[in-house]
Amino acid sequence: MHSVLRSTKLLFFSYYLAFGAYGPYLTRYMTKIGLSGKQIGLLQGLTSLLAFILPPLWGFLTDARYSKRQSFTLALLGMAVGLICYYFSLSFWPMLFATLVFAVFNAPAIPLLDSIALDAVDRAKSYYGNVRMFGSLGYAVSASLMPYLYNHLQNPGSIFPAAVVFLLLALFMFYQMPKEGIAERQGALKSYRSMTRDFGVLIKTPAFLALVLVAFIQRIGLVPYYNFLTVYLEGLNATNFIVGYAWAVAIVGEMVVLFNSEKLIRRFGEKNLLLFSLIATIIRWIVYAKVQLPWVIFGLQWIHGFSFAAMHAVCVKLVDKLAPKGMQVSAQSLYSAFYFGLGGFIGSLLIGALFDYFGGSGSITVTMSSLFLFSALASVIAFVIGFAFIKVNRQEQS
Repeated sequence: MHSVLRSTKLLFFSYYLAFGAYGPYLTRYMTKIGLSGKQIGLLQGLTSLLAFILPPLWGFLTDARYSKRQSFTLALLGMAVGLICYYFSLSFWPMLFATLVFAVFNAPAIPLLDSIALDAVDRAKSYYGNVRMFGSLGYAVSASLMPYLYNHLQNPGSIFPAAVVFLLLALFMFYQMPKEGIAERQGALKSYRSMTRDFGVLIKTPAFLALVLVAFIQRIGLVPYYNFLTVYLEGLNATNFIVGYAWAVAIVGEMVVLFNSEKLIRRFGEKNLLLFSLIATIIRWIVYAKVQLPWVIFGLQWIHGFSFAAMHAVCVKLVDKLAPKGMQVSAQSLYSAFYFGLGGFIGSLLIGALFDYFGGSGSITVTMSSLFLFSALASVIAFVIGFAFIKVNRQEQS
């Protein structure tokens, strides 16, 4: 195996070990220290809002100075400081400070990581999904093990030092990468005037704007699933096995699709795979809304490989193609800002309001059926936009 490719896979695995350690359990920790639902919602919304505002700025500065190594190092160390602040926060105001510190450095991490991966796979003649699947594997491993850790220690805050350890492991793996694995600046620094001109070209590219809009709408449609699937399954009287392993089936679906993503892209093309993923997602949400049988929902969890993994792999590849030369990090950051940031922020606010409007937890099956139909509608809108406005030249098809 190419050394650059191997080290990048290890980097993804270790980074997502950290993500899996804290991500699924951060809200649980907030409830354990006595925060109200409104306070938790404010902190989560703030994180998503900063994930929208900050990545383009980080990406712009990184491209201007072409310093992915320095930027990613700073992001990892800043995240570690934020996690340590979380550990010592036992009330709202310290949690607000910890959230601000963490979010500032967490926001650029994934677009930087994706850009590093694209550098590596280009040199190794491989493909993005072959690397990203190791991230899903790392997430699955740590997310599965964390409950055993904090229950054994009887300390819900133990997720934070565990995540810090994994982040330091990721930093170690990052500096073990061969120098040629990361595209470093060559020649003079790009001027900010040149960067501004190229950024203007990027945001005026119709296919790029359409792609970002599709990702944004699709993310809003995913919010009911991410936030309320477990509650929905419990409302349908699902067994503990189904509730506990539904997410595992989704992650397996992610890994399978990511492993085969390049084959699928070569076979069908980026745009066609994107549209197929949206069709599969539409069908998935309609079934979740109408066929209220836990085992059916459990059995269809593998489709998440298309709802998220195929969509993300295609978007990352198309964003890299559509970006002007030297603007790859900026482009990935802008995509990430709208998908993970603004999509998550608007989605959380909108779905929270709709959750109450449709009946809330008092009539959870009716509420979730309505929300999943809303998700299906969002995916239909994303499909129409993608079909009409995303244009990929034949020579750009893999």
